Amino acid sequence: MIIKEISIRNFRSYYGENKFEFSDGLTLIIGDNGDGKTTFFEALQWLFNTATENNSIHNASEMRKSKLEIGESDEVAVRMVFDHDGGKIVEKSFTFERISDSSFKTSSITFRGYEETSSGREVVNGKKLMDRCFDAFIQRFSMFKGESTLNVFQNAAALKELVDKFSGVKDFDKLVDLSDEMEKKSEKAYNKECTSDKKIASQAYTLNEQMKRVSEDILNKKKEISEKKLSVSLFSSKLEELEQNQETTERFNEVSERLKTLKDKSLKLRANISMVNKNTALLDKLWILCAFSPILTDFKKKCSEFSKEKRRQEKAFLEENAKEVGKKEALEEVRGMLSENVAELPWYLPNQETMEEMIHDHVCKVCGSPAPEGSSAYEFMVNKLNEYKKHIEAKLKFDERKVSVEKKQLFTSGYIEELHHIGIRMGGDVEAQIARISTDIFDRLGIEDRWREDLKKNEEKEQDTEDEKARLLIQAGNLSEELLQKSFLDIKGMFEQKGRAETRLVELERDLQDLKTQDADLHQKFNELNPQSSQVKVYRDVHRVLEEISKAFKKAKKENLRRFLAALEECANEYLEKLSARDFHGEIRLRQTVEDSTEIKLYSSNGTEIKNPSGSQETVMYMSVLFAISDFTDQKRDENYPLIFDAATSSFGDSKEEEFYNVIDKIKKQCIIVTKDFITKGQLRLNEVDKLTCGVYRIRKADNFDSHNMATIRTIVDKIK
Repeated sequence: MIIKEISIRNFRSYYGENKFEFSDGLTLIIGDNGDGKTTFFEALQWLFNTATENNSIHNASEMRKSKLEIGESDEVAVRMVFDHDGGKIVEKSFTFERISDSSFKTSSITFRGYEETSSGREVVNGKKLMDRCFDAFIQRFSMFKGESTLNVFQNAAALKELVDKFSGVKDFDKLVDLSDEMEKKSEKAYNKECTSDKKIASQAYTLNEQMKRVSEDILNKKKEISEKKLSVSLFSSKLEELEQNQETTERFNEVSERLKTLKDKSLKLRANISMVNKNTALLDKLWILCAFSPILTDFKKKCSEFSKEKRRQEKAFLEENAKEVGKKEALEEVRGMLSENVAELPWYLPNQETMEEMIHDHVCKVCGSPAPEGSSAYEFMVNKLNEYKKHIEAKLKFDERKVSVEKKQLFTSGYIEELHHIGIRMGGDVEAQIARISTDIFDRLGIEDRWREDLKKNEEKEQDTEDEKARLLIQAGNLSEELLQKSFLDIKGMFEQKGRAETRLVELERDLQDLKTQDADLHQKFNELNPQSSQVKVYRDVHRVLEEISKAFKKAKKENLRRFLAALEECANEYLEKLSARDFHGEIRLRQTVEDSTEIKLYSSNGTEIKNPSGSQETVMYMSVLFAISDFTDQKRDENYPLIFDAATSSFGDSKEEEFYNVIDKIKKQCIIVTKDFITKGQLRLNEVDKLTCGVYRIRKADNFDSHNMATIRTIVDKIK
C-alpha cells in the first residue's frame, strides 16, 4: 500500500481544502507547536477508523463554522488516494449546518470507496475497502503518536498477534493440546495394563502408588502455593490500601506544607508590590521629576547663557555711560576756553549776588569804575548776570542729566543671578539624583511586573494545591484532616506477615520443584520397566511415542517462537545499523519474559546491557523494530505498508536530524513523519531543509490570528520540496 495523496477539508484547524502529496519514500510534515501536526495525524486516524462513527461538530473547522449563515452548511471530509493492487480512494465525510446563532447539526458519516478495475472506476463500500487494505492490525503496527507509543511490545498481546500473523507457532497450539491429551490417555491405559503383567506388576504397583502420592503431594503443594499466593495477594492488597492511606497522609502533609510555603510567598510578594505608594512617591520620592532631567539641562544652559549675556550687556552699558559723561565734561571744558585758547574766567565769578549789587549800585566793584545805566559797563554787567543765570540753569540740567546717567542701571533686579545660582545648586549630586529618578521608576515598575507575574503563577499553584488537597480528602473518603494526619501503626505488622508468607511461598515452590523432580524420576523408572506381556509392551511403546510426540510439539512451539524472535531481532539490527551508522547504537535483543510478553533491550557487543539509553537511542531502537515488523508484513502478505509517525523524533538533536531523515528516505519504505524538527524560533531552517532528499511540507498558523478566538485559527499548507 502506497499513499499517494491526502486531502483534508474543514477538519478542525484545516479550513477549506488542504492537500498533501506523498512519494514512495519519506515525506516530512514540519510544523511548530500548535500549527496542526497532531490534527493532521488525528485526521488520518479518523479516516482509518471503521469501528466508530465520529460525526462530532467539534471536528468541524471553527473558522468555517463562524462564516456560515443560518441555514448554510458545509462538509468535513478526509480523503486518501492510494495504490493497493491498483488505484483506490477512500473518503470519509459528514455535513454540518448552522441552525441558530449558537448551534449546529451534523449528518451521519458517509464512507465512500472507489476502486480502479478493468471496466473503470467502481464505487465500493469505503469501510470494507479500508478494512481490506489497511486493517486495524496493520494500523496498530504502522501509526505511532509520540515517542512513548513506539515500543509496541509494551502491550503483552502484541507478541501473540505478531506470532499469529507472521509465524507458524499458532499452528502448534492445537497439536500441543491434542498430543498432551493423547499422552495422558496412553499413560493411564499403560498403567492399567501393567497391573496384569506378572513380571512387573509388583514394581508397577509400587511405582504407581509412589507416583500417586507424589502427584497428590504436587497437587497439595500447588494448592498450598495457590493459597499462599492468595494470602500474599491479600496482604499486598491490604498493604496497598493502608499504604495508599499512608501515602495519602504523607501527600496531604506535603501538600499542606507546600500550600503554606506558597501562601507565605504570595504574602511576601504582595507586601513587596505594595511597599511603594505611587501617589505619595510622586512628591516624597520626587517621581514627579522623572521627565525633568532634559528640562534641567536646558534650564542650566539657559541660566548660564542669561548670566553671560547680562555681563556682556552691563559691560557695554558701562562703557557707553562713561563715554557719554566724558563727552559732556570735555564739551564744557572746551566751551570755557577763549578764542585765543585762553580760558575765560569761570562763569560763576563774580557770583550772582555781587553782580546784582553792582548793577543796582551802578558801580563795577571789581575795578571800581562807575557803570551808569545804559553804559557799556552797565550792559556788560547785565549780560554777565544773564549769562550766569543761563550757566546756573544749564549746570543744574547737566548735573541732573549726569546724576541720571550715573544712576541709570540696565538690570534693576537680581533675577538672572538668582536663576543662575539655582541652576548651579541644581547641578552635581542634585542633577545626578534627578537623572536617576526615571531609572529608579523603570526598575521599580519592572520588578513589580515580575513580582506580579510571580504572584500570578504562585496563586495558580496555590489554587492547584488547594484542589489537590481537596482531591486527597475526597480520595480518602472525605476523612478529616486529623484522621489523615494519624500514622498507620499496623503497617509494620502487616509487612511482617507478608514477609513470612513470601518466605513460605519460596519454600513451597522449592518443595514443589523437588516433587516434580521426584515425579519425573518415578515416571522414568516406570517407563524403564520391561513387561513380559507383548500387549503391555505395545501399550508401553505407544505411551513412549505419544510422550515424545507431546514433548516434540512443545519444544517445536518454543523453538519456532525463538526463531521468529531471532529473525525479527536480526532484521531490526540491520535497520539499527543503517539508522545509526555514525553513532554508537549497540545491538537490539528481543527477549520473551515470563509473562509471555517481549522486552526490547539494547546491549553492548561485550554483553553489557545499556541500562539508560538516551532518548534518541531508544527512538531509533524502537523504530528499527517497527521497520523490521513492516518487512515481515511485506514478506508474509506480499504487501508493504506505510509507517506514519507524529512527533516521534523530539529527542533528536539538530546534528542528527538531517542524516537520520536522509537514511530513512533511502530505505525502500514509505514513511510519513510529522515533526517540529528544523524549526528555530518559529522559522524554518531552509539551509538544512535544502540538504534533505525527501519531500517536505511546512504547516503553520495563518498570521494575524486572535489568540483568544479559535475561529481565527487556520493551518496553512506549503509544499517546500
